[in-house]
Amino acid sequence: MKNILLPTDFSENAWNAIEYALQLFKEETCNFYIIHSFDQPDSSSYMGVTSAMAKESIYNAQVEFSKQGLRDVLAKVKSTYPNPNHTYKCVSIYKQFKDAVKKVVVDYKIDCIVMGTKGASAIKEITVGSNTAGLIGVVNCPIIAIPKHTQFKGIKEIGISTDYDIEFTEKGLQPLMELAKSNASLISVFHIMDRVKKLTTQQEEKSEILRKLLSNFSANYFTLTDIGVITGVRAFVQSRNLDLLCVIAREQDFLKRILNQSYSKTISSKSNVPLLILNVKNF
Repeated sequence: MKNILLPTDFSENAWNAIEYALQLFKEETCNFYIIHSFDQPDSSSYMGVTSAMAKESIYNAQVEFSKQGLRDVLAKVKSTYPNPNHTYKCVSIYKQFKDAVKKVVVDYKIDCIVMGTKGASAIKEITVGSNTAGLIGVVNCPIIAIPKHTQFKGIKEIGISTDYDIEFTEKGLQPLMELAKSNASLISVFHIMDRVKKLTTQQEEKSEILRKLLSNFSANYFTLTDIGVITGVRAFVQSRNLDLLCVIAREQDFLKRILNQSYSKTISSKSNVPLLILNVKNF
């Protein structure tokens, strides 16, 4: 049984990610934890409130807003996607988003987080969304980030971008393998060579380890040369029409390289490809 975390801020994009998750795991027995976190309002009007009673009143209003919002989401889930394989728990928590997710991941032994890349905030999101990016390297479980308006249409092909610079293990690749197995997906591994034209001996060894680990899957291997990382990833995603792109992130270093604003616009907005983000610490 999987434990899946579904963060929501009650936005359209958060609901879209919830729909994606419910369809992605429709054949599996899952516990879904729908979480809404809230903190004290970050506004000049609130900061000017000095009365303890007034602050308590604001807090109580936030609590009721959060709980009612979760009740509404749960009712919508059950009416739109009835599934005897799925159970649900709503969690309203008074913490900043990152701290709330970290706590819930530990408390409920979460296996995977599925969330949207942009929420209801009026602040312009960068990269994969500030909330998503803030979790990279912080939680050990995989994150599936769903771009706005992306609908689940099956996962026929999964791309995985690699520099062949980590020790691949079955444990680290397990989330990718499970998705590929349950969806009978083709795995397309691609390596981008910007300036260097040949793999080092160590890279060759790690490439061979990866091939052995994926030997029971349908897998293709590609090398892109004379092309930058951002352009290369964009070109590969679009030419293959990928259904999911897997990246292995070292906290935020890899994401800083490819998931910048340019990448976000070209990949997340145009291609609408979801991201499976794996934590390198699990390898």
